[in-house]
Amino acid sequence: MAVSDKKYNVIDLKTGKLDSRIFSDPDIYREELEKVFGRTWLMIGHESLVPKVNDFFHTYMGEDRVILTRDGKGKLHAFLNMCRHRGNAIVRTDVGNTKNFFCPYHGWTYSNDGSLEYVPGEEEAYYGAMDRDSHSLIAARVETYAGIVFANWDSGAPSLEEYLGDARWCLDVAFNRLDAGTEAIGPVKWIEPLNWKTAVDNCSDNYHVPTTHLSAILVQARHFDLPRLTHEAQFESPNKHLFINGHSLTMRMLERPDQARQTHGVTQENRSLFEEYYRSTLAEAESRLGSVRAGKLQLGNHSIFPNGVLGLRLAHPRGPLETEFWHFVVLEKGMPDELKRALRMGSGNYNGVAGLFEQDDMDNWRGVSRSSLTPLARKYSQDLSMGVGRAGSNPDFPGTVAERYTSENNQRSFYRRWEEFMNAESWEDISIEPGTADFEGTATMNG
Repeated sequence: MAVSDKKYNVIDLKTGKLDSRIFSDPDIYREELEKVFGRTWLMIGHESLVPKVNDFFHTYMGEDRVILTRDGKGKLHAFLNMCRHRGNAIVRTDVGNTKNFFCPYHGWTYSNDGSLEYVPGEEEAYYGAMDRDSHSLIAARVETYAGIVFANWDSGAPSLEEYLGDARWCLDVAFNRLDAGTEAIGPVKWIEPLNWKTAVDNCSDNYHVPTTHLSAILVQARHFDLPRLTHEAQFESPNKHLFINGHSLTMRMLERPDQARQTHGVTQENRSLFEEYYRSTLAEAESRLGSVRAGKLQLGNHSIFPNGVLGLRLAHPRGPLETEFWHFVVLEKGMPDELKRALRMGSGNYNGVAGLFEQDDMDNWRGVSRSSLTPLARKYSQDLSMGVGRAGSNPDFPGTVAERYTSENNQRSFYRRWEEFMNAESWEDISIEPGTADFEGTATMNG
């Protein structure tokens, strides 16, 4: 599609100027529900949330209510939570186990494979003319990566493996390290008065941390004996800021292979236990990922396009200025219970609904989201110019890598990716980068 034909031109990659109307305009919001959330692969849950035959978990794709279920043969499905008769919701609870879904309006009943099994008065009221096969539940495509379940409404979309592309080279470090896999705990849910894109944008913004989270950083320094994070340390950091196939990632360099991969939840008291755990699992991790990814790299803050925030944490759109946030904690199944509890508590204490970091972030995201509400404010663009022209290929990492860990290249690229989806007529107009990463080791998409 030629540039002159574009409807949206919200980010200037040369200057970093961003049109802030995209955060508050209701017409733009309605369109992105169709063109972004109706086309992309969306994280909707984790296999551990539906471990048994006939389990189900209620989730969302954009604003659409969705049933993630495991049918009687163990196959995963994602169905629009909508009766094919009058559109009523058929599932009213978060989780459960059932072979059938019953609509409480008129009694239409569906199997958990989506087929319509029973209609009251099928012979009498419908005179035997009902075509049940054409009234199955609306199904999305379902694929998984390392236990995380993704779904997609668009039949023309590429596979999940193509969609993630070389971003998986980085994601494997956290989600695909061991044979036993992972499990998800949660979600905790809350409403934030902000546009969903601001939370995603922030996920690889390292520039804000020393300022926004100063109070929490001082607490960490005092109680956990951690060095105070400064801008100077960020500017000189060897860590990497990467944009890969539409996804924003950061990678941190480990000082040694047994270093604790997490910050939140690791204390002076339990640090040695984490180090022992990583020593004991290093050989298996190296077999799966190779020595570099297993022992030298840590996945940092990141987002999976469009609305994945720091792993399996989801920013569900609820309006231009409202987001329903879902907070999961993903843990390695074989990790000792004491360490699982420490990470679960640490994650909630920093990034949960009342988390020290989350409260700081929400306040800022709200301000950014509301920056285009007045005619005067809309006249002025936001500035995302940090590191313009300072990103490119790197022999050691896939994707586009910024020269410094502190950069806004990912933010500019995120809005360009959003723009690409908004201007596309179909997936034929949307780019997918060919994979070039060397996936050393035995780990695959599914374990």
